[in-house]
Amino acid sequence: MLLASYTGTRPGLQGWANRIIRLRLRGRYSHTELVFQPGDGVDHLMPDGTTEPDSNGALWCVSSVAAERLPAHGVRRAGRLGGVRFKRIRLDPQHWETIKVNRCPVFAATVAVMLEGAPYDWQLIAGYVAWLVPGKGGRYTCSELVAACLEHPDPHRFDPCVLQAAHARLT
Repeated sequence: MLLASYTGTRPGLQGWANRIIRLRLRGRYSHTELVFQPGDGVDHLMPDGTTEPDSNGALWCVSSVAAERLPAHGVRRAGRLGGVRFKRIRLDPQHWETIKVNRCPVFAATVAVMLEGAPYDWQLIAGYVAWLVPGKGGRYTCSELVAACLEHPDPHRFDPCVLQAAHARLT
């Protein structure tokens, strides 16, 4: 299992969001994904029943996203905008930094499946700017979801930069 941290900048409005997040966090990363690999023992929990890369080399990742439609294979809120989703991603090293995570993949994937479709936590994002705004329970940002899957206490305290730094230190 890998922790993937996004260093790239997408085109358009999402690119501006990448820049603003990195500026606010004073770091290199604007997004986080948890990546499942062959041998993790979680094939039965993946949407298509396998962790093998697809024909393009993309692996199953899980995260929470703000501006993407949830895929049709999702168990809750399919087609709705924003939330916890599984997605195959080709992790281009020019845009992603990955590190091995020494946690239980079965636990992580099980938590991700249980939370699939949960809404995105816009209130927590607003709290990064205005600290008086608390996050909302049952909703997740990308790093909050990944921290929960990795059994971190208080997952709402993790942003993409802190999560990467914590796991880089553990490896």
